[in-house]
Amino acid sequence: MITVMARSLSGRSPRTQAKLHTISLSVLSRANVVLEHGPGLAEQVRIGALRLDAAYDEVCRRKAQAAAVTAQYDNLLRHAPDLAAQVAEELLTLDEATTKLGRRLEEDRLRQRVKEIDAVRQADGDTTPAHTYLAEQGEITWQQAHQLAEQHHTQRQESIHRTQQAIEQISANWTAIQNVSARPDTPYTREILEGLTPEAHTLIQGLTAQA
Repeated sequence: MITVMARSLSGRSPRTQAKLHTISLSVLSRANVVLEHGPGLAEQVRIGALRLDAAYDEVCRRKAQAAAVTAQYDNLLRHAPDLAAQVAEELLTLDEATTKLGRRLEEDRLRQRVKEIDAVRQADGDTTPAHTYLAEQGEITWQQAHQLAEQHHTQRQESIHRTQQAIEQISANWTAIQNVSARPDTPYTREILEGLTPEAHTLIQGLTAQA
């Protein structure tokens, strides 16, 4: 460390210093980092109160922490300048502002999702009040609107699946329906229709009329 301190005054390169003092370049490089970014730690290393490796690790930890804080603040500036300003004015801590931003972004995500589902509901012909409207009027929270919207989405998907299965079953048995359609006034067809429920009877009549 004394060598590094001397080099900082002499202006010689690390490689030259390493050769002159028989010190590995990696050790000299670590010492340079500690001297540049942690002069207080460098002094502890010089007097033997702290090992160089420990001082280097601490400098790296501090640099990583500082970089994380900078990235956190830059993120605030990018997404919420108003919160960044409150941090600068010491009205909020960085962590408090970051938490507020997280909540704000989450609510924005919920709003967008609710609006997407409401648009599909409207296109499907649903005439009940949109969840977006209810939330904007303050009748429900956005969290409640999102929950209701997701429930509707789930029910819609389940309905689509059931209908697909029903259509597949009709398709698989379409030959039988065609046979009934081809012999509408035969005892065979009459016996089939007599054994059906009223709902099935109406359905088969509609299908055979279109077959």
